[in-house]
Amino acid sequence: MKTQAFHHSISCYTLYPRAVCTGKETAFTLRGRGMEYALTPGASYLLRVIPHEENNSSLLLTYSCSDKYDGISARADDDGILHFTYLFEREQTYTLRLHAAEGDGWKQLIDLRVYAAEPDLWERTPMRGNTHCHACPSVDGTEDPAMVAAMYRKAGFDYLAITDHHLIDGSLIAIDALKDLPTELALYKGEEVHVPDAYIHAVNVGADFGGKGLNTYFNENRDVCNAEVAALAETLPDDLPFGVERMDLAWRCWIAKMIHDRDGIAIAAHPFWVWEAHNTRNAMLRYLAEHQIFDAMEVLGGQEPGSMESNLQIAFWNDMRADGIYMPIVGCDDAHTRHMTWNSLDNCFNMAWTVIFAKEPSFDGFAESIRGGYSAAVDNYDGTTPNVVGTYRLVRYTVFLLEQYFPVHDELCFTEGQLLWDACQGDDTAHAMLADAAARVKTFESAFFGREENN
Repeated sequence: MKTQAFHHSISCYTLYPRAVCTGKETAFTLRGRGMEYALTPGASYLLRVIPHEENNSSLLLTYSCSDKYDGISARADDDGILHFTYLFEREQTYTLRLHAAEGDGWKQLIDLRVYAAEPDLWERTPMRGNTHCHACPSVDGTEDPAMVAAMYRKAGFDYLAITDHHLIDGSLIAIDALKDLPTELALYKGEEVHVPDAYIHAVNVGADFGGKGLNTYFNENRDVCNAEVAALAETLPDDLPFGVERMDLAWRCWIAKMIHDRDGIAIAAHPFWVWEAHNTRNAMLRYLAEHQIFDAMEVLGGQEPGSMESNLQIAFWNDMRADGIYMPIVGCDDAHTRHMTWNSLDNCFNMAWTVIFAKEPSFDGFAESIRGGYSAAVDNYDGTTPNVVGTYRLVRYTVFLLEQYFPVHDELCFTEGQLLWDACQGDDTAHAMLADAAARVKTFESAFFGREENN
């Protein structure tokens, strides 16, 4: 995963934690990286705390008047490390402007960034993931499911649901292949649902039917399923809005109910993808959102850079929010191969993904974050500036993480992902090294969020 949004300060200084909890005194450590940025043992330093959303002047502040902000004084210890504490009162990004003593004044060195989040957000770990992609069990997919999983980890993904057409098998193969390997990658069951033989596309994450997918269940029980849908159609209101066809809605309600009955997540797949016409009628998508029939919609997705369908999905989602209708969102690449040759893309990993904010990496943690609206969708087709979609609260946090967290996280995941695939192929040396690689990712996460030190 190319994360070009990184902030240059992360390569110059090590500051932990960088994401903190509001209302709590937080202990920080800061050191320079390498000779050029090393802090002088015993020297005095000053940090100015600049809240990004609380400019204290009606005019654009210059560096010369930054002393209007809170200052933190600290002296580097014998190892050239600064130790200091601060309590952040409100949720937002903060700049810590580092100065070194010089004569009778201060010389500015660099701007560092931290994020203060309220407790409900700080306690959650950001996880980059994908809930719609295909492997070789799909009739139009490529690559072994275990290889697919390893490649996503190598690209910086924390969770994955392989969702082959009509089949849950690909996701189960990947889960089985990795079940005994020490990895931080979370794998969930998944499939792309196409029942009946109609225009409906839905994503099932997490629900299985005795080791089978919903598609297989339907094909093995068509008469029973058709009867259930017909009965469900009879319960729908008589005055459905224009554009909401009774049987179309009944099938979508049945799909969602079957997934929910088995504790899964039902996602409306690429609603405005064009195959002759939009995959989902506008009125239908609005009805599904308003009545909370599906858990989420794909607001970003598709395999075309700058796809028009994503623009439409974003606009439609924002219009619904303006009308008081909220539907959680995801982004996905819908990749059928990880090595793409069309549209000048050499791989799929910058296309679209989701950042969830989860209390735990298990499927239950994933499901809770989606249902609770703790998700943002991201794409980065041109590999330069990511586009983030979601509520303002989650977008601003995600933007900070794209600059400060994910660049280092992704570098660590690269090593883990490479070892993961090699271990799947029986490489004992890779297997032995994998636990240490996975532990480095977890250690960085703990340091970045400082949960242990500042609880």
